[in-house]
Amino acid sequence: MYFCSICMRYGEGLAWFGLLLITSGSLLFGQRTLYLIHFQKKPDSLLPYVESYLSPKAIERRRIQGIIIDDHDLPVPSAWISELRQSGRVIGVSRWLNAALIEINSPNALPQAPFIKCSEPFSTRNTTSRTSPRLPTTATHNIHEDVPVRGVAVTDQQLGMLRIPDLHHQNLYGRGVRIAILDAGFPGMDQIPGFQHIFAQGRFIAGYDFVSGDSVVFDDNAHGTMVASVILGRDSAAGYLGGAPEADVILARTENALSETRQEEWNWARAVEWADSLGAQIIQSSLGYSTFDDPAESYTYADMNGRIAITTQAARVAAQKGLLVVTSAGNEGASPWRYITAPADADSVLAAGAVDATGQLAFFSSRGPTADGRIKPEVVAMGQGTRIIRPDGNLGGASGTSFAAPLITSLAACLWQARPSLHAQALRKVIIESADRYSNPDTAYGYGLPDGAQALARLTALAESPPTLAPRLSPNPTTDNLSLFLPDTTLGWYALTICDESGRQIFSTTYRGLTLLTLPTATWRPGIYWLHLSHHQNPKQTFQAAFIKL
Repeated sequence: MYFCSICMRYGEGLAWFGLLLITSGSLLFGQRTLYLIHFQKKPDSLLPYVESYLSPKAIERRRIQGIIIDDHDLPVPSAWISELRQSGRVIGVSRWLNAALIEINSPNALPQAPFIKCSEPFSTRNTTSRTSPRLPTTATHNIHEDVPVRGVAVTDQQLGMLRIPDLHHQNLYGRGVRIAILDAGFPGMDQIPGFQHIFAQGRFIAGYDFVSGDSVVFDDNAHGTMVASVILGRDSAAGYLGGAPEADVILARTENALSETRQEEWNWARAVEWADSLGAQIIQSSLGYSTFDDPAESYTYADMNGRIAITTQAARVAAQKGLLVVTSAGNEGASPWRYITAPADADSVLAAGAVDATGQLAFFSSRGPTADGRIKPEVVAMGQGTRIIRPDGNLGGASGTSFAAPLITSLAACLWQARPSLHAQALRKVIIESADRYSNPDTAYGYGLPDGAQALARLTALAESPPTLAPRLSPNPTTDNLSLFLPDTTLGWYALTICDESGRQIFSTTYRGLTLLTLPTATWRPGIYWLHLSHHQNPKQTFQAAFIKL
């Protein structure tokens, strides 16, 4: 990687915390063997009762964007986890990946159960603590200009390159937009004057340390504090202003700066699920993964294809759930690796490369394309000599794609404030289309520097088209299973019946709008079937659709 309790705020929806969190505690000495246990399909009996596993904010985001509620949202059954504990120590469970990370003494202790689909080695390594920290790639590529700066509007240049001040002039500061920042620690944020407006106004939503397994996030590595300052900082005495200082914030420590293991990717995936459960809209991640302490765990460039890395898989699900993932492209441009790192290879994220104050590409900025030939990074921002707030409260400069990414996050938050009903992928598209190299992209700058004013104009002109309220059936014709989805953003309750060609009812159940229901059709006779939906409270609101069983 490079650096490019659970807070118990039940009012914010943590009671619906869909990610089962079982923390590892302190590291053990000696050898440990980790396995990833993949589960069979989760039972969908809970699917209609979304309030039992999603927070109001998480449901609101899905409702606004018309996002399907499906088995990704369902928690892993607690009985499955209890059975796993009989074989070893369960470190964590992911509802999105439908898997659990378990520590066992030997492969002979692997659990066997009908609900287990398969198991795969995750890592085997000695966990003795290091005597000296391994610094993140961001730091080794330059990169902290520790000369304090003072003056008026010291961030004007980095914000101005994206025309974020044009948005500020229209009172767009990211207000009401919820950003989750994943990093290696946030020391001093609760004390630094430049962050106090967040706490005074109740915009700090939650914090969790996925490395240590507690709610203490204002310690450890300073990288997260500096990244957060680019978005949230506001210090009038020092002339410092972040790009979206009025946004709400969730803080997650997922990275251990003392080591480099795939477990940090696991932490990242769990943190994104947690942020989703709290209603986050933007994931800000200045972290990247390619090589690890154990070479056997390392990825190759061929793995940067948008499908392999754990963080990449989680980023793709996050995008499907209506979150915008903004990630640093990587600082490997001058290294033998050269290319982007995960999760920047995901196809639905905004990966940010770095330029200097003149708009020239920074030497360290990772290049594209992805291994399967897609343009990366998507955009660039000022990531060389970026002005930040340090953990001691003083201002300084820092370089790395780690500091370009929060500028893009700031832009996205300000734009989303202007159009709260916008789909995350529509916002991503508008930002890319506003960039200065959109007509001629490459694998160094991507589509270039976004233009906030132009993006806002595009949003203003963008017509809203509500989804057509009609049942969607797939595949049709079908053989074994049929999926039903009704884009009813009121989450209405319906009586569902299915009849064969003769009019004989062969199936009935209750259906909840916006959920994805799978109907088992394998044993049904071939022919034409009719599906009927009738709203529980409004009998006039009915829908019919036909499908073919082969």
